[in-house]
Amino acid sequence: MKPKSLLLRVVLLLVFSVGATQALAVTANELLAKGNTEVGNGNYTEAIADYTQAITLNPKLSDAYYNRGISKAAKGDQDGALADYTQYITLQPNDPDGYYARGRGKKAKGDLDGAMADFTQVITLKPQGFEAYFNRGLLKAEKRDQDGAIADYTQTIALNPLYADAYNNRGLAKAAKGDQDGAIADYMQTIALNPKVPEAYYNRGLSKAAKGNQDGAIADYTQVIVLNPKFTDAYINRGITKMTKGDQAGAIADFTEAIVVDPKNAWAYHVRGGTKKAMGDQDGAIADYTVAIALSPKYAAAYNGRGQSKYYKGDLDGAIADFTGAIAINPKYAEAYSNRGYIKHAKSDYDGAIADCTQAIDLNPKSSAAFNNRGNSKNAKGDHDGAIADCTVAITLNPKNSEAYDNRGNAKAAKGDLNGAVADFTEAITLDPKRVEAYQHRADARRKLGDEAGAKVDEEKAKSLTGSKKPK
Repeated sequence: MKPKSLLLRVVLLLVFSVGATQALAVTANELLAKGNTEVGNGNYTEAIADYTQAITLNPKLSDAYYNRGISKAAKGDQDGALADYTQYITLQPNDPDGYYARGRGKKAKGDLDGAMADFTQVITLKPQGFEAYFNRGLLKAEKRDQDGAIADYTQTIALNPLYADAYNNRGLAKAAKGDQDGAIADYMQTIALNPKVPEAYYNRGLSKAAKGNQDGAIADYTQVIVLNPKFTDAYINRGITKMTKGDQAGAIADFTEAIVVDPKNAWAYHVRGGTKKAMGDQDGAIADYTVAIALSPKYAAAYNGRGQSKYYKGDLDGAIADFTGAIAINPKYAEAYSNRGYIKHAKSDYDGAIADCTQAIDLNPKSSAAFNNRGNSKNAKGDHDGAIADCTVAITLNPKNSEAYDNRGNAKAAKGDLNGAVADFTEAITLDPKRVEAYQHRADARRKLGDEAGAKVDEEKAKSLTGSKKPK
C-alpha cells in the first residue's frame, strides 16, 4: 500500500506542477496585454513595469521584450530598448520586426553602420518590405553614399510607387550629386502624390535656385509659406533669392519675418546683417551679427561678417579681432584669413598680410581674393613680379575680379610697364565703372605717358564717384 500511496503522491505532485505552470503562463500573457493597453494610453512607465513582470514570470515571452523595447525607446532609453530588441531577436531570429526596431534604435544613437546591418537583415528576411529599403537609403545619404541612397529609394518606389517620401528623399540625393533636373522631377512627383507637403516645394525651390531659376525658386518658397507660415527656412531662402535678384528691401522683409517666427534663429540675423552690410547700413549689420553671435557663440561666419562691417566703418582693430575670432572657431576658414590679411595690409603689416593670405590659399587654392590680396601686399613690399604673378592667378580664377586687375596694373606701373598698367586699369573700370581707385591709378599712368588730357578726364571721373576698397 505504501508504495501505492507513494505512487499516488507522485502523480498528484506532477498534476499540480503542470497546473501551476499553466497559471503562470496565463498571468504573463495577461500582464503583456495590460502593458499593451498602457502603451495605447501613452503610459510607458506603467507599461514597462507590466512587461518586466511578465518577463519575470515567463523569460521566453518574446513579445514582452519587443514591446518593452518600444516603451523604453518612447521614454528616450535607447540603450535599454536595444537590449530588449536584441533579446527578442535571440528568441525570434527570423522575425524582421526585431531587426527593424533595433535598426531604428541604432540610428537614433548614431550607430549608422549597425543600423544599416539591421535594415539589410530585414531586407534579407522580407525582400518586399519597402520600409527597410527607405530607412537604409536614409542612412546611406547620411554617410554621403548618394548613389547607394538613390538605389535604395528607387527600390522603395518600385515596391510602393505611392510613397511620396521616397521621391522627396531621392530628389535630395540627386541634388547632392548636382543632378538638379533629376531632383526637380522627383520633387514634382512628391507634390503630385501629396500637394500639401511643404518640404517638397522647399526642396524644389533650392534646386531651382541652384539652376539660376530665381523666380521659380521664389514661387516655390512662397508656396511653402502658404502651406506652413512658420517654415522659417523658407522665408530665409526666399530672402536670399531676392537678394540675388537685387531686391534688398524684399530680402530684409523676409529675414525680418523669419526672426518674428523664430526670434532665436541665428542664421536669420546673420543673413539680414549681410544684406544691411551690402546696403551700407554698417551699424545695423553689426547689430544683427552681434545678435547672431549671442545666439550662436560658435558662428564663425557671423564674426567674419561683423569684421567686414567694422572695416567699412574704419575700425581696423575691431575687424582684425573679429576675423581672429572666426579663425579661432574654424581654423580652416580661408575667407577669414584672407580678410584679416587684407586689414593687416591696410595697417601696413605686409608680412602679416602675406602670411594670412598664404594660409588662405593653402586652405582654398581657388580663392581669387586671397591671391589678389597677397599680390597687393607683395607689391607694397617691392616684389612686383610676385605681385603680378599672384594677381594673374586671381584673374584666372575669377575673370571678373576688378580689384585684381587694378592691383596688377599697379605692379606693372611700378615696373615701368605703363601701357600694360593702363590696359589693366581700363579692364578694372570696365568690370566696375564705379571703381574710384582704378580711375586715379589710370590717371597717374596716363600722365606719365604724356596723356595729360586723358589723365584729367580720369581725375574728374574719380572725383565724381565715391567708393572704398572692400575685403573680398
